Amino acid sequence: MTVAYVGRELKRLRREAGETQARTAEIVGVARANLAQWETGKYLPSPQNARQLDSHFNAANALVELVDAARSPRDAERPVGMPVIVTEDSLAGVFRKVGRSLVDHLATDEDGEPIGWQHHLQENRSPTALSTAYGLVAMVTVAEPYINLHSIAARLLAMRSPDGTWSGRAGSSQPEITAAVVDALFRVGTSLPLDDALLLMEKSLGPDSATRPYLLSTALHTVARLRPDGHLADRLVEDLLNSRLDFREGKLWPEKKEPGLVAPEASVVHTARAVCALNDFRRHRDDRPEVTEAVEEAVQWLVGVQHPDDGVTEELIRPRPDGNGTTRVPIRHFTAAWVIQALATSPRFPPARMHKALDILWKRYDRERGLWAWSSGDLPIWMTLDAVSALREASFAMSSLGPQRE
Repeated sequence: MTVAYVGRELKRLRREAGETQARTAEIVGVARANLAQWETGKYLPSPQNARQLDSHFNAANALVELVDAARSPRDAERPVGMPVIVTEDSLAGVFRKVGRSLVDHLATDEDGEPIGWQHHLQENRSPTALSTAYGLVAMVTVAEPYINLHSIAARLLAMRSPDGTWSGRAGSSQPEITAAVVDALFRVGTSLPLDDALLLMEKSLGPDSATRPYLLSTALHTVARLRPDGHLADRLVEDLLNSRLDFREGKLWPEKKEPGLVAPEASVVHTARAVCALNDFRRHRDDRPEVTEAVEEAVQWLVGVQHPDDGVTEELIRPRPDGNGTTRVPIRHFTAAWVIQALATSPRFPPARMHKALDILWKRYDRERGLWAWSSGDLPIWMTLDAVSALREASFAMSSLGPQRE
């Protein structure tokens, strides 16, 4: 059973019902972009959405069973010469363990109702908008076990600041947080109108956003999935392409692009993140040849680069909410996970290069807790999200394109 087959069957059921994508999405309570990606075989619907679709089309649980079968890559034969995605456990087994661990770490209110996840899962702190968004997307990705994510999404929607966007603990509006929250809400289903969500995202982009590839990639990842043909997607693509610097190896992405930088270096993680975001855009739009050229140049560099695929940390400088100066916000990146996604979403990469990144990714996996750990021992929820997203992309790449990549 393949993801593509599930997509074709879903499209067949919708057409037999005489419905447009927009109408079906409205009835089920998801974004049209979500339904389009399910039908094209890019993603599988979550168990909750699969049940809603099955019930809507009166499929007598057939659609649910198809989704469950496609979500179990352990039953698929591994193409010869391709990287091993899972070494000891099956991917489905790992995902089940991750899902159970995330559910165990859900914070609850005084009535025992789940309200979200904390940033570091080993700590006992209040959930934040960003960490809860990460948790929702991770649960949709692993799809195990089944829990009601809609109530958590409603809590997340209510975490908005007075200006309508979402902010971090420091209290300032941050475009990467708003982008991550919007992404999570529309993956689960939300009452927030898409036009309003995109306006909030655009509003959150400050004048310095165009100098930060990380911010641009995060925003484009969401916008490319929800409205790739809109002006905001074009703006983000243009800014992301312009945020490259000329290096000896070609035009690549640094940590930041600002005047007066001393000896800037091409960044593995920021180049990989940019490739992933641009590939999200290319799945829907093939009218920008300069995007294809930028991706191909970057992937060629990622394949040959000798820099280790380890984690890195950068600092973003934010204005203080009280207006008294600025504050430094450390941002960590799981480099190996982003390299895997960049390679998996691009055609024809050497299997040995994928192996290298996968080895680093698995070294960070805590099997006992079913989560990914930073070198300090922290259990940041974003790290587990990055890991399962990378494994999913690698699994899809193997099942659909494996024999062509030898």
